[in-house]
Amino acid sequence: MDIYYSIDDYAAQGLRSRVALGFFDGVHAGHRAVIDACCADKGGDTAVVLTFRESPAAALGQAVPPALTDNARKAELLEAAGADAVIFANFPTLRDMSAGGFVRLILRDKLRATAVFCGYNYRFGRRGEGGVDALKSLCAAEGIAATAVEPVYVGGEAVSSTRIRELLAEGCAEQAARMLGCPYALSGVIAGGNHIGTTLGYPTVNIPIDEALCVPRRGVYASRVTVDGRTYPGATNIGVHPTVGSSAAPLCETFLLGYDGGELYGKYAVCELLSFIRPEKKFASPEELRRQVEEDVRLVNGER
Repeated sequence: MDIYYSIDDYAAQGLRSRVALGFFDGVHAGHRAVIDACCADKGGDTAVVLTFRESPAAALGQAVPPALTDNARKAELLEAAGADAVIFANFPTLRDMSAGGFVRLILRDKLRATAVFCGYNYRFGRRGEGGVDALKSLCAAEGIAATAVEPVYVGGEAVSSTRIRELLAEGCAEQAARMLGCPYALSGVIAGGNHIGTTLGYPTVNIPIDEALCVPRRGVYASRVTVDGRTYPGATNIGVHPTVGSSAAPLCETFLLGYDGGELYGKYAVCELLSFIRPEKKFASPEELRRQVEEDVRLVNGER
């Protein structure tokens, strides 16, 4: 999959496109329905996702909810969903464009769109003036097919990024995964820690949590970590390890079951949270913590 950071860079390729429109935070099941429609029957066209580097809410001066994916993870998920290309556009360059201007100048002229796809509640244009009906009408005038995809329901609930954040805050990793279409993941470059896990006999790999990302309920999770081309089951702690001196911000620390290699510092890793084991707790002593970690690992082993 090709990644572009400006509409003009993509336009320079001169490709005819089928375009999926949206921010796609989390690339959840509802988003994937839009992308599936975009990728179906594409013929010789390119299936491209037009999204943004940062949440439009930031540029509009609105509160920005915690993100479910950073752009690197979003790109991975969009590629897995079948997109040929993604454009991480700069929202401020489009913010003041009218709905009609967006369709003519961006979709028709620059992206050479033959068809566009969006969610049922999609808004576009200056101050969100355009909705689905406007998109269909304006696109029809330019010979572009426009399709709005209906909401996707899981367990009787409409899938949304907001609902997924709520589930993660409650520690409901499995329910969140059903809405996401895959486990919620934290990813990044493995950093050095304070070696507390090593002193307890359970060395961990530490993935810093970007302050813009959604932090799940603090506690221990059964997890799966992919690093260096291999995947390992793990016991992951999301929290500030209060027993041995609280950290300033939550950390993602994982003991990898079955790993017997060397140091992993500096390598990119993806940690998927599979199920919630227990909440974070302050223990009376490091020894009590060690015994609890031993039990956590046993429970994770039992879930494999």
